[in-house]
Amino acid sequence: MTMKILMLVIPLVAHLLNAGSITLLRQEATEIPVASYRTVRFVLPEHQSDSASLHGNVSINPDTACVELILLHIDDYLRWRYNAGAVDTLEYISVSAGPFEMGIPGFGSYALVISNRGNYRPSSIILDLEVFFTGSGETGDPLPAVLKLVLFLMMVGTVAVAVGSVLSKHLYRRKQIT
Repeated sequence: MTMKILMLVIPLVAHLLNAGSITLLRQEATEIPVASYRTVRFVLPEHQSDSASLHGNVSINPDTACVELILLHIDDYLRWRYNAGAVDTLEYISVSAGPFEMGIPGFGSYALVISNRGNYRPSSIILDLEVFFTGSGETGDPLPAVLKLVLFLMMVGTVAVAVGSVLSKHLYRRKQIT
């Protein structure tokens, strides 16, 4: 029995150890008028999109109010904003205060719409927002390292040419004098 529990716990612990997060907002305060909204735009790169989810905590004043949180792809957000066609809502929740979680389907550009359309008074909100994902969040792509090496070699070459030209002019003038 303990062996089965151990076999379940070990992958869970390994999964949690190999996880990362990106902080989007920390104690961000904003006022949302009646029937209006605010938007938080963010980009989720491919190397940080594995099992990604949006976690947050919201405080609302007055405390009887609630806000709607709507997650959209950026293209859908722009269509929605300009009333230019059908929109696919990825996630929707109504929250009055406290923590929340929304799944993110994969990498791409997103907009989180914070809507105050259901209240009769303006709402003041304080929002913490983070993206959690599985993995280290590193690209594993050798191209950035290769580019750094190429730039370093170009810099060394430029310095060598500059020093060489100064030395050759100095030696040439010295030879002309004698």
